[in-house]
Amino acid sequence: MPILDNLKLKYKLFFIYLFCVFCPIVVINLIFYHHMVENVKALQQNYYRQAAQQIISRIVSDLGTVTDLCNRISLDRTLYEMLDQNFPTDIAYVESYYNYFLDYIFINGESYPQINKVVLYTDNETVLHSGSVFRIDERIRNEAWVQQVIQNPGKNHLFYGETQYRSNNTISTPLYMVKVLNLYKGLDRYLKFVRFTINTERIINIIVAEKLKGEVIIFDRQGKILFADHIPAPGWQPEDYLRKHKGQVVVEEAKGLEWTLVSLIDQQEINKALREPRNNIILLTAISLVVASTLIVLISRSFYDRLNSLSAHVNNLVQEGFNRQYTGAQGNDEIGTLIKAFNQMVVRIRKLIHDVYEAKLEQSRIKLEKKEAELNALQSQMNPHFLYNTLESIRMRSVEKGEKETAEMIKRLTRSFQRMIRFRQEWVTVAEEISYIKDFLTIQQYRFGPEFQYTMEIDPAILEWKIPKLVIQPFVENACLHGIEGSEQLGKVGIILRPMGNKLYCMVKDNGIGMAAERLRRLWVDIKAEEPQEANNIAIRNIYQRLKLYYGEDFSLLIDSAERQGTTITLIIPVEG
Repeated sequence: MPILDNLKLKYKLFFIYLFCVFCPIVVINLIFYHHMVENVKALQQNYYRQAAQQIISRIVSDLGTVTDLCNRISLDRTLYEMLDQNFPTDIAYVESYYNYFLDYIFINGESYPQINKVVLYTDNETVLHSGSVFRIDERIRNEAWVQQVIQNPGKNHLFYGETQYRSNNTISTPLYMVKVLNLYKGLDRYLKFVRFTINTERIINIIVAEKLKGEVIIFDRQGKILFADHIPAPGWQPEDYLRKHKGQVVVEEAKGLEWTLVSLIDQQEINKALREPRNNIILLTAISLVVASTLIVLISRSFYDRLNSLSAHVNNLVQEGFNRQYTGAQGNDEIGTLIKAFNQMVVRIRKLIHDVYEAKLEQSRIKLEKKEAELNALQSQMNPHFLYNTLESIRMRSVEKGEKETAEMIKRLTRSFQRMIRFRQEWVTVAEEISYIKDFLTIQQYRFGPEFQYTMEIDPAILEWKIPKLVIQPFVENACLHGIEGSEQLGKVGIILRPMGNKLYCMVKDNGIGMAAERLRRLWVDIKAEEPQEANNIAIRNIYQRLKLYYGEDFSLLIDSAERQGTTITLIIPVEG
C-alpha cells in the first residue's frame, strides 16, 4: 500500500504493537470481564429471585392457612346454631360466650401465629356487643367493607387497612380476611360472618429474614405499597421505580393475591463479587502487556537500530560524495546481507563517479560558454539603455518641433519602459503602481481617442502600502487590449483600490467583448497548469504564479466574464510581503 510505503519504520513497528498486541490483549480481557460481569449479575439476580420466591411462598402459605381456617369455620354447624339462637337473658349469652365462643375463637384462630385476632359478627339482637363476638348494628352495617361482604357473600374477602409508616423505617398494611357464614339453610335467620385480623408483623419478619441486602417492596395491582423494608421517596410509582432501576431489580408475582414483589439488587454486593476477579484480570493484562512489549522491543531493536543507522549513513553519504562505507553492526540475517551489498555498491558508485566526473565537468563548461555567448548576442542585439536613450532623443526632437502631445506620449512610454527594466526591484508602493497604470491608460486614451474612457477610485489610505511590482497593471492592459479593442461601443475601464481589513482590495472592470463560459474555464485551466498552453494567457498566469510564490494560499483572484458583457477581475492580497 502506498500509505504504508511512505510511513517511517518506527511508526510501522508502533502500529504493529498497538493493533496486533496491545489492542487485542486489552479488548480480549475487556470482553472476558464483560462476560464475567454479566455472569455475576445473573448469579446475583438468581439469588435475589430465589429469596423473592421464598418470601412470596411463605406469605402465600400464611394467607392460605387463614383461608383454610375461614373455610373450616364456615363448615361448623354448631357455630351456626350458637349464633342463630335467641338468648333469653344477657346472663345466658355471657355463659355461652365464656363456655363456648371464647375457647372456640382461640382454638380456631388466635392460637395460630398467622392471626392476631378473630371476631364473629351477627345481627342477632340477643348477642351482646363485646369481646370477640360483635353485634351488627346500623353503624357497622353501613361500613364499606361490610357492604362489600353482603353484596358478594360467596367468597373470602381480603381487605387492607390504612398503611402504617413504622418507626423502624418499614411499611406495613393491616390485612383482614372476612368470610360470610351462610352454608346451612334453616340456620340463616341472622347475618353471620367471621373476620380474621392477619398478623402483618409476621409478614414483615418474613421479608426481613428472607431478603438479601437489597430493598424489598410489595404492592398491589393499583400500585399501593403494602409492605416494604424501607420508606420510599414521596410520590413513589412502580413504573418510575422499575424504569430507574432497569436491570437491577427482580420482580415476582403473587398471582392469587394480585401482589407484586420487587427486590432491588444491592450494587455493592455485585461490586464486592467483582472486586477480586477484576483485580486478577488487571494483573493478567499487565503481565501479558509487559511480557509481549519486552519481547517486541528486544526483537524490533535487533533490526530497527541497524536500519536506522544505515539510513542516517546513507543521508550523510550523499552529502559526502560516497567517500566511506558503513562500519556499524551488520549481523548475518537479511539486514546484514543488505549492509554488505550496500558497501559493495558504495565502492562501485565511487569508481563510476571518478570515471564520469571529468567528462561531466567538460560538458558543463561547454554548455556554460554557450549560454554566455547567447546572452552576449542578445544584449548586443537590444540594449535597454540604447532604447531608452533613443526614445528620449525622439521626445526632445518632438518638443523642438512643438509636437507636445506626441512628446508627452513618448515621455510616458519611456517612463513605463524605464520601470520595466528595473528588474531587481520586486516590491513597490501602491502609489508607484498607480502611476504606472495612469501612464499606460494615458497612452491608450491617446491611441483610442474619444472612444475610450477610464475611471479610478483610489483610497488615499493605501498609497504607501507595499505590493509586488506589476500585479495590477497587466489586468488593466488585458482590459484595454483584449476587452475593449474588439468592441464596437464606447470602451470603459473602471479601477477601484481600497483597503479591506489588513488586505488590499482591487477591482478592474471593462465593458468589452467578454468571454464565454467555456473560454473562461480554459483560461483557469491554463493559469493553474504547470506549463502554459496559450500565449495570450501568459501575463495573467505569471501574476497568479507570482502571487502563489509570495502569499501561498493567502490571496484571492476572481474572474467574472460573460460574452459581450465585459469582464470583472477582483484581486485581494495582503499588504505585507
